[in-house]
Amino acid sequence: MKINAGIDFDMKSLMDGIEGDLAEAASRAMRDTTYKALLELREQVTGAGMGQRLANTWRDRVFPEKRRSMTPSGYIWSNAPDIIDAFSRGAQIVPLAGRRFLAIPTKNVPSARGRRGSSSKMTPAQVENAFNQDLFFKRGRAGRVLAFINAVGARNGRGFRIATKGRRAQGRDPKPVLMFVMVPSVRLPRVLDLDVVAQRWAANFEARFTEQLGMK
Repeated sequence: MKINAGIDFDMKSLMDGIEGDLAEAASRAMRDTTYKALLELREQVTGAGMGQRLANTWRDRVFPEKRRSMTPSGYIWSNAPDIIDAFSRGAQIVPLAGRRFLAIPTKNVPSARGRRGSSSKMTPAQVENAFNQDLFFKRGRAGRVLAFINAVGARNGRGFRIATKGRRAQGRDPKPVLMFVMVPSVRLPRVLDLDVVAQRWAANFEARFTEQLGMK
């Protein structure tokens, strides 16, 4: 007696289906892992007190973008790489172009004109132009130099104004206002740890992949 046994199915279709499921799971896991790593990097920035605006410079992308892949890759970058790099290394900032000092603005320096809501401060040259006078200097501690202008306080208590004749006539006498602290260099604190985030979420990818396959 002869018995013939066979399996009646399309092996290629089966393998294509399995590969498709694996590619879908890998792509979903990579998108999830990359996005959560992005969120942690943003939280590092805000947690260090550097604001949401800088945090939002972190962006992410998963490749390939428009199809599934067995070997997807996640890419995260910052649109402010120099700032992020400086605070991740604890960089030392020194003057350029032969200058002796860095000008650190105080709270008295007005915001520079530009985009609405900008938090950037005027430069020393802009302050001199805005108040129509030169900065004058006094020696501070530890090799620092203090830069002042003469101005009157604003009536609303917010900032300072040029000491015009009209304001002087109102009894608003000008006084020295500290605008900048001039320092030879600045050592930034190391407050960001990019490597620990990358390593944690790279290691977490396998768990996310397993979850996507429903193999928990």
